[in-house]
Amino acid sequence: MKRASLLLSAVCGVLALASCESASDSQPALGTAGAAGAGQPETAGGGALAGASGSSSGGRAGAAGNASQAGFAGVALGAGTAGSGAPGSAGSAGSASEDCDAASVGDLEVYLRSNWDPLGYPPYAFDGCTLVYVAAGSEPGALRLRNLATREDTVLEPAASKPRRPAVSGSVIAWEADGAQGSEVRVRVGDQVQTMSGAFVRAEEPRVTGDAVVFTAFLGPGQDDDSDVYLFHVPSGQLSAVASGAGQQRFADVSPTHVAFSDFSEDPHGYFDEAGSLSDIALIERATGSRSNRVLPGKQAFPLLGADNVFAYLEWGAVHPEPKLGQFWLKVGYLNRPVSEDFNVKTTGQVATDPAYVRPSLRGLKLDFVDQGLDGVALYRAALDAPGTLVSFKVAGSPRLFGPVAGDRFTLLANQRAGQTISLLAVPR
Repeated sequence: MKRASLLLSAVCGVLALASCESASDSQPALGTAGAAGAGQPETAGGGALAGASGSSSGGRAGAAGNASQAGFAGVALGAGTAGSGAPGSAGSAGSASEDCDAASVGDLEVYLRSNWDPLGYPPYAFDGCTLVYVAAGSEPGALRLRNLATREDTVLEPAASKPRRPAVSGSVIAWEADGAQGSEVRVRVGDQVQTMSGAFVRAEEPRVTGDAVVFTAFLGPGQDDDSDVYLFHVPSGQLSAVASGAGQQRFADVSPTHVAFSDFSEDPHGYFDEAGSLSDIALIERATGSRSNRVLPGKQAFPLLGADNVFAYLEWGAVHPEPKLGQFWLKVGYLNRPVSEDFNVKTTGQVATDPAYVRPSLRGLKLDFVDQGLDGVALYRAALDAPGTLVSFKVAGSPRLFGPVAGDRFTLLANQRAGQTISLLAVPR
């Protein structure tokens, strides 16, 4: 067991950063040509989403469930897009009028049951002034919700069910927990909580935006079993399979306009394998249910949706065995532009991390990632709406950095210090 304390600061000096400097790496400008449609309102209801599963290649006639019994329909949703002002960004709900910053978090501890999450999901998430975290201290392992503006702190899920992998956008919060049949995804809107249930055995890997939750739904008990991507549309209370077919569909992200996921149907085994598998990024337009595949050699996985049709993903070549998540190309492109125009954020080569599972974070048009360079580990930030340089931040005395979570005012990340202590730091925007 490990504990991580949240020691958040708002200035580089308090963070004891060795440097807050611009790196020499630069990336092509995305410009403005692809921004059309970024502000489109979400028009999809449960019916349109249910039809999306039919656009998947092959296979099952997308099983759909109805989650309306939870009474989520009509629950007020958090609105607004603090910071970027772009309604197309995943997880961008929040109010710019909320009065909080990194210092508002104070001194909290985050609980880790063993080593870092096997797929790199942090045990914390935040949006605006809402912080959700797996707590340590007097209630080790409980999932808690803290309003950073008022300091109100409540328990969302007791430790007994092992809550993990929280995600939050506005008033929508989702997380994993243990249930009678295995892992479950639970969704909270306002004061109401519901466990997602449907034509699947277990559910994992939730991601959220202001009006929806996506997650991986496994059709069997094993990690290699077939899986689909489900979407829960909060206003209508509808739960639908938006991506199904042969093999696994996993690691989805959601924005007000799209769902992006990894499709492993091209792999001979049909499932995610960290030692070597093949997959493409696929996109679902929520309003129409239409699907498009971004076909490239090798494996592309773990997509992240941002604002103005920008998205990011991780890529590995078709090399076996591949170097897990510890070394990858970090690619960026437009949802409405051809895959041939996607480019590598780190123009000098691959991103390297230690431990292997340190995934990037995209909020709006700000992409944060950790890279283990020749001169030590650093947090990098790329502004995807303008040309320029990558900005790097080094934390003095920190051989490892984990789990960046980008926010409008600051980015949280875990910092390993001497004696295996893990603390969370805030790097201001």
